[in-house]
Amino acid sequence: MDRDEFTRRILAMRLTFYRVSYGILASESEREDAVQNAVMKAWQKHGQLRDERLMETWLVRILINECRNLARRTRGEVPTDEIPDRPQAEDAYEQRLRDEGLHQALMRLPEKIRLTMVLFYLDGFSQREICGILRVPAGTVKSRLNQGRKQLKKQLESEA
Repeated sequence: MDRDEFTRRILAMRLTFYRVSYGILASESEREDAVQNAVMKAWQKHGQLRDERLMETWLVRILINECRNLARRTRGEVPTDEIPDRPQAEDAYEQRLRDEGLHQALMRLPEKIRLTMVLFYLDGFSQREICGILRVPAGTVKSRLNQGRKQLKKQLESEA
């Protein structure tokens, strides 16, 4: 695979990278670092990829490992992301609060469940693809999705 093809495929996956890192890391700056490190490692090791059809799964696996490594290194540190200014329109502000509530509820889920939910619902990976990415049996993926839906529903109902 040449540099142009690699770049094209990476750019096509940028939303997937964001969503996967979002499911693991709370800080925007940590998510950006993890994505950047994952892309760099993927480029350095792209010759090891045996089947180019599996590039997306391979890249997501690298990103998950990078996110987890970064989370381990920064455990105990307090994130200092900037607090956004209040938007002018009240509707936009209320929408942001709802999004923040969902984000906070999602971040309270255990990482294994949260990551499975993000891969399935936000990135559109099939249960079978998630099995390969996370290296777990199909029953585990189904169970995590079921647990995640129940826990998320419970959290959101208790906040309302």
